[in-house]
Amino acid sequence: MTSSGIAEYDQSLDSAIDSLQLSRACTNKLSPSQVENMKTNVVLANEAIATAGNAVRASAAALYEIKKDVKNKNWTALTESGALQMSGRMARDLVKAYESWIRDSDVPDEALARVSARVLARIGSVDAGKRTHAINKIKRGEGYTEQDLTKIIGNTKSPVRRQIDDLVAQAEKQIKSATNEEKINQFEKLKMESVNLEAKLERQKDLNIELNNQIKKLMEENKDLRKLLASSPTEAATL
Repeated sequence: MTSSGIAEYDQSLDSAIDSLQLSRACTNKLSPSQVENMKTNVVLANEAIATAGNAVRASAAALYEIKKDVKNKNWTALTESGALQMSGRMARDLVKAYESWIRDSDVPDEALARVSARVLARIGSVDAGKRTHAINKIKRGEGYTEQDLTKIIGNTKSPVRRQIDDLVAQAEKQIKSATNEEKINQFEKLKMESVNLEAKLERQKDLNIELNNQIKKLMEENKDLRKLLASSPTEAATL
């Protein structure tokens, strides 16, 4: 950056700091220097968010240029190769979002940065009305979580899938909040439950074998009955 560019940046930064209004709750009992420091770093943090959002848009655009220029199998192989400094899922989500709406959207960079690649992709998969609703919500600076999006597009998961996801989420929450001692105790409990389940599984296998044998026996008996019924009219005619 040239000296004139640095001067312009400093002037812009000073202007943003001066115009920033913080609530009394934020600055209560702080010294003037503390307030000034807070305002400065708020502006810097906001600039960083905007830069991050611009990077998301630029990354999505670059990935889109790759995908449209190669065959799908090459594109998929690239996303899973480790060459990209992101997961394959994230790369594919960014391209899907870029193709379906980001490319033609005027969503501010700072708002775009607050939304995950997964949500950005899901927004592109809903109908136009719901998509507009979602994009407008992002533009207002509200961000957009998976939960927010689900409220608009509806939950497409089956009841069983939702129940499993809820149980997994609850388990993860409990594990994160548990102490080491509680984790050890829980491990021992799960280990015993696993042993009991294996025993039940073995008993169920034995029952299945027994049921299969009974079914085979019934099928043989049914076969004999059919033969008997088939021969009955002939026997009756000879009497």
